Amino acid sequence: MSASAVGKKLSEAAVAATRNSEYHCVDTRVFDRCIQQKDEFIRRYSSITTRYHQIIRHMEWYGEGALAFIEDANKVRTNLTGIGDILSTMCNVLEDCRTVIEQADKELGEVNRNPDQ
Repeated sequence: MSASAVGKKLSEAAVAATRNSEYHCVDTRVFDRCIQQKDEFIRRYSSITTRYHQIIRHMEWYGEGALAFIEDANKVRTNLTGIGDILSTMCNVLEDCRTVIEQADKELGEVNRNPDQ
């Protein structure tokens, strides 16, 4: 059997196999692992901000440094809030990307199952 005949038989076998099974071109396991950890990321973020607020609330600053400390603490608090918003947006975008990639992969699988259509 010639090399091209072997290649054709392998190709036909691959097409038949994809017709009988679900086709996946893109490995989305990394997306899935990150999405599964989303709640843990948010819990850890919440724990950090809660602890920060507890520490600041119990510190007693007096004199000239007190005003500067309070201003800096408020800037950090604002930045922490911004980081929380970014984290939430990143998690939502990751889920959206996963959905889009899954749909594209499904459509690509349909094309590969029926390449002549």
